[in-house]
Amino acid sequence: MGTDLDGLLHALGAENVCLMGINTNTCVLNTAFTAFNKDYRVVVMSDCVASMYGEDLHVLGLQNVSRCLGWVVDNDEFKQKLAEGSNYGSELTKAG
Repeated sequence: MGTDLDGLLHALGAENVCLMGINTNTCVLNTAFTAFNKDYRVVVMSDCVASMYGEDLHVLGLQNVSRCLGWVVDNDEFKQKLAEGSNYGSELTKAG
């Protein structure tokens, strides 16, 4: 919010966002909701996020994403999908 990132992503033709960071249950989850609401496909890297509020809230954030916003994958799965040249999630319908 309040940045030109969305405009830049649109100008680049981006359809997907890959999220990493801290805190899974606050910042990452909020960014996932924002991206989803702006019609991006959301991927959260499960081994590249964490919560300083505890493992339970970290897991809660990942579950929220996987249940209604997008996909949760680890680094190995993400790299495998890139190596396959797949359009990650193209065989899936957008959550929601």
